[in-house]
Amino acid sequence: MDTTFNLSGRFLHSLDDKGRLALPSKIREGLRQSDKPDEVMALAARDGYVTLYPYEEWQKITAQIDAIAETPLRNAALHLFVARAETLAVDKVGRVLIPTPQRAEAGLEREVEVLGLSKKIEIWDRACLERQTALDAAH
Repeated sequence: MDTTFNLSGRFLHSLDDKGRLALPSKIREGLRQSDKPDEVMALAARDGYVTLYPYEEWQKITAQIDAIAETPLRNAALHLFVARAETLAVDKVGRVLIPTPQRAEAGLEREVEVLGLSKKIEIWDRACLERQTALDAAH
């Protein structure tokens, strides 16, 4: 199925003491278009955020990597994306537990911003996003 996602918006949220994030209702509505709405793939970036991919979008990424011939580029992509990704469950009330290693790698603290970016979701540490936004505005 070629799903067209409409994940959009910017939302202020907090992680609970266990590292769970209650996904905004608009984001949950977008994820309901997925064949697996209760599952997302998470990939932490050292730049202050974790990216969540709906099932279908993650399948597209891995298919693109699989299509690369056996080269150092393919191995780098496997190490950078596939090996570091984790499958996360979205519970019945729309919460997702972001594992401690991913929170630590991304530098996520309690206060976060959830960005719906069409086909993916970024969860930013709020202070880090403010710094990044200021840097982007300065350039």
